[in-house]
Amino acid sequence: MKKIILPVLSPLLLLSATITAQDKHLTDTTKQLGEVQIVGSRSANRTKLNSPVPVDIIDIKSLQEAAPQTSITQLLQYVSPSFHSVNGTNAGDAGSALSLAQLKGLGVDQLLVLVNGKRRHKSSNVNWGGLGNGATGYDLNSIPAGAIERIEILRDGAAAQYGSDAIAGVINIVLKKQTDDVIISSTGSIRRRGDGASTRTNINYGIKIGDRGGYLNATAEFATQGISLQPGRDDAGLYNGPIYGGGANTRGYDNIYTKEIDDAILKSRGIDRHFFDQRGGGSNKAKDALLFFNTAVPVSEHAEVYAFGGISHRNSQFTAVYRLPGWTERNNTGLYPDGFLPAMDNSITDKSIAIGLKARAGEWKLDISNVYGKNDFGNVISNSLNASLGLKSPTTFDAGKYNASQNTASLDISRYFERVLHGLNVAFGAQYRTETYQIIAGEEASYSKADLRPIYRVDTSVNGVPYLADGGLLALNGLSPGSQIHAGFRPSNEVNVSRAIVAGYLDLELNVTEKWLVSGALRAENFSDFGNVTTGKIATRYSFAPWLAIRGSANSGFRAPDLAQFYYTETSTSFQQGRAIDQVTASNKNAATRALGIPSLTPEKSTGYTAGITSQPARNVEISVDAYQVDIKNRVGNTGNFSATDPNLPADVRALLLQTGTTQAKFFYNAFSTRTRGIEFTGSYRIPLHRNSLQLLAGGNFVKNEVTSVNTPKGLEQYRYVIFSESEKARVTTNIPQQKITLQAILNTPRFTFLARTIYFGSVTTASALNANFPRPDYYFQELKPIWVTDFSVGYHISKAVQVTAGVNNAFNVLGDYTDAAIAGLRNPSVVGIQNGSAGIQPFVRLYARF
Repeated sequence: MKKIILPVLSPLLLLSATITAQDKHLTDTTKQLGEVQIVGSRSANRTKLNSPVPVDIIDIKSLQEAAPQTSITQLLQYVSPSFHSVNGTNAGDAGSALSLAQLKGLGVDQLLVLVNGKRRHKSSNVNWGGLGNGATGYDLNSIPAGAIERIEILRDGAAAQYGSDAIAGVINIVLKKQTDDVIISSTGSIRRRGDGASTRTNINYGIKIGDRGGYLNATAEFATQGISLQPGRDDAGLYNGPIYGGGANTRGYDNIYTKEIDDAILKSRGIDRHFFDQRGGGSNKAKDALLFFNTAVPVSEHAEVYAFGGISHRNSQFTAVYRLPGWTERNNTGLYPDGFLPAMDNSITDKSIAIGLKARAGEWKLDISNVYGKNDFGNVISNSLNASLGLKSPTTFDAGKYNASQNTASLDISRYFERVLHGLNVAFGAQYRTETYQIIAGEEASYSKADLRPIYRVDTSVNGVPYLADGGLLALNGLSPGSQIHAGFRPSNEVNVSRAIVAGYLDLELNVTEKWLVSGALRAENFSDFGNVTTGKIATRYSFAPWLAIRGSANSGFRAPDLAQFYYTETSTSFQQGRAIDQVTASNKNAATRALGIPSLTPEKSTGYTAGITSQPARNVEISVDAYQVDIKNRVGNTGNFSATDPNLPADVRALLLQTGTTQAKFFYNAFSTRTRGIEFTGSYRIPLHRNSLQLLAGGNFVKNEVTSVNTPKGLEQYRYVIFSESEKARVTTNIPQQKITLQAILNTPRFTFLARTIYFGSVTTASALNANFPRPDYYFQELKPIWVTDFSVGYHISKAVQVTAGVNNAFNVLGDYTDAAIAGLRNPSVVGIQNGSAGIQPFVRLYARF
């Protein structure tokens, strides 16, 4: 089934045709837009300007030539107003290896990603902190940038068309089909302090197969990333508190243990305070190797076989907070006399393969396909210890692994009826999808608490005979259990689960008149683990004149909780007011979860509306403005922390904490509902200048997310502020900029390409937990002021085939707000990077060649 693009006016539209050396490239690239399948419509008669819903078109080739960024998420972060992503280190532990994406400020798991129009699988990792707290998302960076022709972002709910997750919209990645050329791109950059050096090199080659238009296109890519220091001033992250004194994790200096004593010990050890600097905060140390392909071979005049997919592997190392020698409950000076900096080494392998057949039977078009994808995540903890094991503790641990897979078989059928009014497109199909999730336990030393001892109580029989009864377990020395930074998965955490989903859909698009379009879709899905879900969508567009049209849509949507959110359990360490706190995240299926009264997860359900105008008021000028509202009921999130010292907790919950050696616990739950309202505008103006051209682009997104209700389980009313914490509220309302404006100018000459752009990231308010007080924990709120981040680049064509580009990201070294000293603990404050992820000025140089 051939699908034709549905772009609407966007500041990104002409990126598909600009930043090139010759004007003929404009015509060539624009012509290609109608030749590949695009997200948003199943009609073969949709054009780039008559869509009833907003779609952005982003040409990756152009960005690869001129933009400072190289990864997919960062390329999109700086060109799409509704898209948001920051470096993964804004998340904790394994989540630091990923850079997840959001649309409209909604969840990272509330958008759907397609590749060549086919559903892509998610990462298997459940993220903590950052943008995706308690959520799994898509690892867009597991697809090589050099393999991508362009990306379309459908900024409208589309669950009725594509299924679960498409509440905020859809990102469709279109792979390259080019043949005969070898394309090479290599980029290197470094931060101002000499840290965070990165490289990314890819090579793309395509060949023709047969004489009927068959092709094979393949891409290999390799990237490296150096660890970065804490962003901010040169002394950001420097530790100022007690280092060698006992109890340094719980108090500052006192009359007995002074800074002078510390300084004398440091001098005797031949080190200074920079030895204890906090690393991370901008990027992990990482290496990526990726290989992707895209092919299609006609087998007859009316049929072709196609396939695409690839494999990627990433090694990423996250370093946590330095465990100081004076932290007696977490360090053993016999193993680490100067303390230790624990590291989590994540080994991530991502595999995917799609195979299909497109055919024509008379006027009907058929597309039969099967898509399989799997994501494997391994966790090795190094330079660490299990304090409860004492001197017998290993320093490197296999903390276990997990994986998730998805297999989707689809049948899509469509036909266009020219004589029904002014044209009717009918599309329908069916889908069968299976999903799996697996956790594999780590080695015993990675999770054990060695000082637990059985205790007994005296009881009497009915005849009054005394006997010893099991009294549970008691921790003798209170030393931290498990491998530090992240405790390993226990055998009791192991799961190997799956579910099946059957779906069917109907999609209609009718041109009532030459100026009026009406479309609608209906989809029914059945999940083997929780039943049926039905969604629908209607949309319309009316063109008053070439210079003005109105459009609007209404849709219902849903998101099925991921298997990981049902079954994931882990133990990790968080820091509250500088104090290390061990926490357990309990599976939604855990007995303690049921004992607490938290019910099983249910699907999130949404209703969405858009209304807007598109206009071409003059030649080469395009403008669009769209308003939207999305209401989501029963969103899944993490509760706040329940404390082990709370006597009101059920015995099963307290036993869970005792067993794992933790002091706080949190749970997955459909805790809240939200409303998202916003306006997004886009505009572009292309000015021909003899042999040159000037492209002016503008875009903006202004959004407000608010919580409309909180679901407190029966019997837990007194835990209202624990069930839905202030930090979770901030995450879904104010943790990302609510205003984003992009302004860009591109000047092309026969020899040079000049790019200048500036991005406005609006204010952000964060909420940091200070404790787990009952009934309402204390939080610290910090508002981060708005910032402008400016990029420049200059490209020079050495020849028709070779271009060299140099430039800088964040040219004016805008760092944003610093973490307030009130919550920075005993370390020098660092920049909070959640607004844009920038760590300061970062120059780059690139070689781009096409032979």
